[in-house]
Amino acid sequence: MKIKEIDISEVLKYFYEISKIPRMSGKEEKIADYVENFAKERNLKCIRDIHNNIIIFKDSTKWNNSEESIMLQCHLDMVCEKEENSNHDFEKEGLEVYIEGDYIKAKNTTLGADNGIGIAIILAILNSNKINHPKIEAIFTVEEETTMEGAKQIDVSMLESKKMICLDNMNEEELWIGCAGAKIFEYEIEGNQHKIREDNILIKIGINGFRGGHSGKDISKNRGNPIKEMGNLLDKLNTKYNIFLKNIYGGRKVNVIPRECYSEVYIRYDDFDRISQEIIEYNKTIKRKIINDNENIKVSVKKIEQNDNYSFNSNTTKKVINILKEIKNGVYYEDKYSNPLVSLNIGKIENTKNEIKISFSIRTNRSEIEQKLEDDLDNIVIKYGIQERKSELSGYEHKERSIFIDKCKAIYKGYFEVNPKVIDMHICLEAGFFGKKIPELDFIAIAPNIYDAHSPKERCSISSLKKIYNYIILILNDI
Repeated sequence: MKIKEIDISEVLKYFYEISKIPRMSGKEEKIADYVENFAKERNLKCIRDIHNNIIIFKDSTKWNNSEESIMLQCHLDMVCEKEENSNHDFEKEGLEVYIEGDYIKAKNTTLGADNGIGIAIILAILNSNKINHPKIEAIFTVEEETTMEGAKQIDVSMLESKKMICLDNMNEEELWIGCAGAKIFEYEIEGNQHKIREDNILIKIGINGFRGGHSGKDISKNRGNPIKEMGNLLDKLNTKYNIFLKNIYGGRKVNVIPRECYSEVYIRYDDFDRISQEIIEYNKTIKRKIINDNENIKVSVKKIEQNDNYSFNSNTTKKVINILKEIKNGVYYEDKYSNPLVSLNIGKIENTKNEIKISFSIRTNRSEIEQKLEDDLDNIVIKYGIQERKSELSGYEHKERSIFIDKCKAIYKGYFEVNPKVIDMHICLEAGFFGKKIPELDFIAIAPNIYDAHSPKERCSISSLKKIYNYIILILNDI
């Protein structure tokens, strides 16, 4: 299929502009202001609700005869991750975006291509007077990366379309027609303090240099989890040397595979050399376990100054270690093609003086199998007397037969000259909530290649962006 391709200078322009605006989850006011002003400047009907969700309406082009309309959907927020040595303030500062070869990148932080590229594509389409399209209902939601509260709360009663193109995808060669649901857990473990003996010293153990990534898209790539590894290492040390945990912290969000974890533990002074050797050996163990992406992984130990003589007692220390050991991490169940259907990601651990919190999430495309995993977690809660908080995100099951999806597949094959991979994706998308509110909804997610999303290595292919932008325009032209 030969077409007159449209360049992506407008898309890049809008992406650079929104990248200057802080847009962390829950604090989307400034990016919402930008999108709302964009609509007002072009005399486009715009609705903004109290949550900062925005819907922009644009009439069909005069040469489009379709009586249908289409929803274009993305989210305004981004995952805010940065390198350990970065002082970037996501609440106040925009991103330092630059181009390197075929890739758009950000200096020392996530790029926010998830879902900033989606925002930019929709704005470019809304701004154009050259693209043939039916009536457009453009939806911009908030807090997708945390609670999906925007999609939960948005009023869709004014929408006419029953077809949605979601721009929240990361693979050019894939069309996502279904998405996983998720359950988010927070374990609160009560801790009891213990006064340390005089012959004890405080050490800091670090496990870092992991690649991290998206807890749905990358969970099957064997990138490891430093929080899980810390539990295994502390178990090994506690069995031999009777350690006392003072602090443990690592990861930042349940939807991000963590890149580092640290613990501070008291040990006997005479055991330091032996423990140091154990840690050297454990570093080798992790590298053997994680064959790929292991060049930066490092397990380290050093003596540190103590500001008091208290830690968690041996019972609390053992309890935390056992819980970390017993919570499964990674892919729990997969299909015959090795696609994950149920997975768990331990995303964050932190503590106060009297409490340890572990945050993790389950993603599932198969609820009946997920229940077995949740039953195991319920047993852990009962066994250790854990206070548990839980929330849930809806999945979307694709229609068995869809003229819209068949059309998108046919256009894809004509343009790319290859069949797309049509996938029920192991990622949580807002389509789950829109599908509940609009039972007749036909949904597909499309986007260019975005690599290492949810990590500071995130990058977007410019050549892929150009192809996907033109592919979306072809779909709009054929509705």
